[in-house]
Amino acid sequence: MVHPTSPQELIEALRRLAAHEPADLEELRALVDECTALKLYISASSSLANSTPESVWHFLSDADIRFKDPRYARAQLTGLASTLAQWERQSAA
Repeated sequence: MVHPTSPQELIEALRRLAAHEPADLEELRALVDECTALKLYISASSSLANSTPESVWHFLSDADIRFKDPRYARAQLTGLASTLAQWERQSAA
């Protein structure tokens, strides 16, 4: 994964992660690893960490829950899409 250096790049990376629907435990592990790596990277960048909405942190931590619970997955992904759209508008302003 290429590390994002701006909110817009982070938004694009999050949208790519949100599009992943793991079919099995191996794919889930890979997704969890990607989410964890991105979470650690964001945490190490104060400019990104300070501007990252709370729902993004939950999204990055909940891949296993989304895998187990399709209803939760739909609700979280819908919320994330809304958050990212709002964040994108704010970043462009």
